[in-house]
Amino acid sequence: MKKITWIATAALALALSACYDDKGNYDYIDLEEVEIESPGERILDRYVISRFDTLTIDPMVTYQGKQVVGDEAPLDYLWTLYTTASGAGVDYTIDTLSTSRKLDAQITRGGGSYHLQLTVKNRNDGVEYYMGTSVTIEESISAGWIVLYECADAPGQTDVGLVVNEWTKRNIIKEREFWDLYKASNNTHMNGAPVTMLHTCANLAQGDIIMLFTDKEYAGVSHTTFEKNTAFENLFYEVPSRYDVTYYGPAGSSAMGETIINDNKVYVTSFMGGRSNFFGVSMSGNYGKLAPWASAVRAASFDAVVYDQTNQRFLVVPRGGVSFMSFGPQDPTVAAFDVNDVGMELIMGDWGNNTNYYDYLIMKKGSEYYLAEANFGMRSNINLPNIGLGLHNITNSPGISSATSMAAAYLGQYILYSSGNKVYNLAYNQSTTASTLWTAPNGEEVTCVRLQKYYYMMLHQRILPSANQLMHIATWNESTKQGKLYQYQVNPASGAIIGEPKVYNVPGKIKEMCWKYAMEM
Repeated sequence: MKKITWIATAALALALSACYDDKGNYDYIDLEEVEIESPGERILDRYVISRFDTLTIDPMVTYQGKQVVGDEAPLDYLWTLYTTASGAGVDYTIDTLSTSRKLDAQITRGGGSYHLQLTVKNRNDGVEYYMGTSVTIEESISAGWIVLYECADAPGQTDVGLVVNEWTKRNIIKEREFWDLYKASNNTHMNGAPVTMLHTCANLAQGDIIMLFTDKEYAGVSHTTFEKNTAFENLFYEVPSRYDVTYYGPAGSSAMGETIINDNKVYVTSFMGGRSNFFGVSMSGNYGKLAPWASAVRAASFDAVVYDQTNQRFLVVPRGGVSFMSFGPQDPTVAAFDVNDVGMELIMGDWGNNTNYYDYLIMKKGSEYYLAEANFGMRSNINLPNIGLGLHNITNSPGISSATSMAAAYLGQYILYSSGNKVYNLAYNQSTTASTLWTAPNGEEVTCVRLQKYYYMMLHQRILPSANQLMHIATWNESTKQGKLYQYQVNPASGAIIGEPKVYNVPGKIKEMCWKYAMEM
């Protein structure tokens, strides 16, 4: 029965086809020949690169049997990169690297395995051709000089850069520079203008986190990837109701403690037991507006030393204390000034002096300016009668009234400060008038000056390269919206410049700079 039905159906189909007028177009065309060189001798089937390296691949493409050299062939090119990983939390973003035949692009994706694909499209017939290879990206961001800047292409937003050379990292064979590291790892700049930063040493074995602060937000980022892993609320046992950080810094040259001033309140912590030690309640006491400063090298017997700008005095929290108090009475026959009654406004400060770790502070009284030396350091105690070691009237120093940043020497008896387009050197024990050390090129203003040192003495003395021998100067050209970083070798005793600088273009206006350590150094 099934066989008879099939024969009948076939006969009917043949009869109908005989009546059908086929009007289809059977004019076949030859596809234009396009070939892409496959991985082999010149193109690797797997590339292993460091993050932020530039990957260059120059594939041979032929069109109609001829090698393509310029733009003569009707071909479009697209290089894309995407992860081969899978699972929760994987970033499946497809990056467009280039629209040229030759790939020459910086790879910013985080460490992992990726597929790299070249797509060649013939504009005449729309046919696409493909070539693929593998890329393994290794994280490589280690030690160097880190800068925090307001982005030139996004005013009011902040990012970070890192410069790695033989002056900032030992035993390297290749200089490198990285820019917009935060955006590269987090897909956006930080919101707000830069305030301060610190590579902490709470956990040296893990390299710890880099603390980044703007006037709008905080981000703790991985020291290897710069991916955000800590938010503001993660720093406290009880999160402050308002974010307004004016200072964040270390609390001692040998203790793993830190101090934060937020919303005019002071919080302290010690990380000797690990980073799980958070900031506790704010210190109590009677004080006015606090200067954006705290002693980074205060004595082990203190939890914090800050400056009450309103009442013009230093205040201290003893170890384990919960409130501010004054220092012991000062002896006017041996103290250069009374830390309990300074009578001046604190403009800015930095630490220096390899013997006792002193604080050096530029201060203002009326129209006069002073450099104050204070011993809140290693051998200090709350009843020391001569904490104020020195007070120099530096009113006649050029540009002091418009100083933008300062750096105190670790070995020599001098400070540097920036003003306008110049950096000045003040050898305070020789003269109260600073001399011009460096002048920026036309159109550039100095925004920050730092000397190469690190607050935690174990790292400073053992693995910091060019310790006390390097000066970093940041400038900004408002008309061109271009930042610069100049690095000079200097005489550690006098600050005199030695030789020619290394110069880097920065995509922003630098606010702060510091050394980034890596324990493999």
